[in-house]
Amino acid sequence: MMRRPPPNRQNRSRSKIAKLSLGQADQKEVYRGSSKQDLLDLTREEMVGHLGASLDLAPFRARQLIAWLYRRCVTDFSQMTDIAKTVRDELAARCIISRPQCRTVLIAQDGTRKYLFQLADGNCIESVLIHQPSRWTLCVSSQVGCAIGCSFCRTAKMGFKRNLLAAEIVGQVLAVKEDIARLSAHETPPAAVEDFSNIVFMGMGEPLHNLDNVIRAVCILNDNLGLNYSARKITVSTSGLVPAIKKFGASRAGANLAISLNATTDAVRSVLMPINKKYPIAELIGALREYPLKRGRRITIEYVMISGLNDTLADLARLPKLLRGIPVKINLIPYNASPEESYAPPPPAHVAFWQQSLLDAGMNSTIRWSKGLDINAACGQLATAFKDKQAV
Repeated sequence: MMRRPPPNRQNRSRSKIAKLSLGQADQKEVYRGSSKQDLLDLTREEMVGHLGASLDLAPFRARQLIAWLYRRCVTDFSQMTDIAKTVRDELAARCIISRPQCRTVLIAQDGTRKYLFQLADGNCIESVLIHQPSRWTLCVSSQVGCAIGCSFCRTAKMGFKRNLLAAEIVGQVLAVKEDIARLSAHETPPAAVEDFSNIVFMGMGEPLHNLDNVIRAVCILNDNLGLNYSARKITVSTSGLVPAIKKFGASRAGANLAISLNATTDAVRSVLMPINKKYPIAELIGALREYPLKRGRRITIEYVMISGLNDTLADLARLPKLLRGIPVKINLIPYNASPEESYAPPPPAHVAFWQQSLLDAGMNSTIRWSKGLDINAACGQLATAFKDKQAV
């Protein structure tokens, strides 16, 4: 018999995805507390247009600014020494270069670092720097809270507060890079933390619910004049917003796509993820079959395994049939326990059995053993309750 989770009253009434009522320009001013243009919000093309229209500056100034913003991580226009002082003063009068304020950094036994960032409007978000066997990966947030209401995710308990601006997404990346540089320069011996090569949009929020800002942020991160993260090294995860998946695939972002599937039947998936009632499995899988993958790419299928609920032998038989013919990589994720839910992860041997069975069925499959469990930094554990803000 399928175990149903305890009722999530906070999100029960969310039959529709929450939407912001403010216009985009108004949002930016409210969230920043400033009417100045944040340069981190602009792609290279947008920066050229803004500088030309607002400040009557030549396009090469955008290239200079991008180098200062992303290669040298400068936030003070006065430090941009190859730009004339009159131009710097004009930039300072009309523009800002933002950073989220780092309130705390928690360090797990496995080296994972969880950052609590406070935004200009007082809201807080979390980012996680994860040490994997051959690389470091940064997990960034795309919203304050989340409107999707997945029953296994702590972020859902926060409800939805607002979307992040592109500058607030990019700002997480720059703030963590600055922390790594500080550790390397000032700690003796240097902390065993290296720069990260991969970025995943798997933190707080539903990235494709904030589609425009996420696409803009990916383009900024990907710019070869700036941070120059290959699109192959950036992954955007979604709970299954079918129309947004199609728009993302048609966009110029070019990043990898990950789908949080977590069930093989609509009955179970709708319990775990209410979004399934609007976009059921058949519709989601249909969108994946039509998704315009670049050569050599695969869609990542994330499957959070919950003992007795979605890890049965029948589920194991259905999963390869659902995904047959789609270039995918299946990430099996043992559920990370939460005091708010009665769910439990399956035994490690059962997870290993699933992986081997999927491999035997011809499916590319890996196990994502969670990092940062002791600091609540693992998959599904990010949340910034008000008491956390008071404690820092």
